[in-house]
Amino acid sequence: MSAGSNTRWIGQSVKRLEDPPLVRGRGRFAGDIAFPHQLHMRIVRANHAHGKIVAIDTAAARALPGVIAVWTAADIADVPPIDFREGPIPALEPYRQPVLATEKVRYVGEPVAAVFADDPYVAEDAADLVALEIDELPILLAADAEPGEFLPGRNTEVTIIRQGYGDVEAALRAAPIVVELELAIGRHSGVPLEARGAIVASSAAIQPPKPRPTTATSSSSRLW
Repeated sequence: MSAGSNTRWIGQSVKRLEDPPLVRGRGRFAGDIAFPHQLHMRIVRANHAHGKIVAIDTAAARALPGVIAVWTAADIADVPPIDFREGPIPALEPYRQPVLATEKVRYVGEPVAAVFADDPYVAEDAADLVALEIDELPILLAADAEPGEFLPGRNTEVTIIRQGYGDVEAALRAAPIVVELELAIGRHSGVPLEARGAIVASSAAIQPPKPRPTTATSSSSRLW
């Protein structure tokens, strides 16, 4: 292997393989797939970073024509919290996130209720009709702030991991030059054309597209 073979893509215009079907209008997304009698789900999300759930009023949403069901945590009490991708981690189990928030919300956007309707736009409208009453609680905005309460007897500092190699102090003392930097990394997020989607067919006569075997897919299967 030549010395430059690992860097031949750097600084070059690389041909994109995924673009042709998208720019020609031939891309296929989860929203393009439909089965007979298919329902559409929309999630009602928390608008507070931290707070106690006082009430979730779903009456107006349930009354909207076309709405089939509105779920809160009480409706899926037998569904376990979301597992870790790496598998069970006993020490961290109390920190697993419920499918729908129970008692508290802990970040803006946390799922609080799920609306099911026979039309995606009806589901969207119904989700807007779900009224949340939340008593705000103190929030943590800095990673170096004092931990807050997560659950009774447990705080928001889940664990502390320290790892090092060799004698760091001796290496620093022997170094001819020591450079100190204080770095801060801002929030960032990926922005895909389509986030993860799941389509569930309850009839054995309907064969949906074969899902990719990911943790998210298997979790959705257990939920449904």
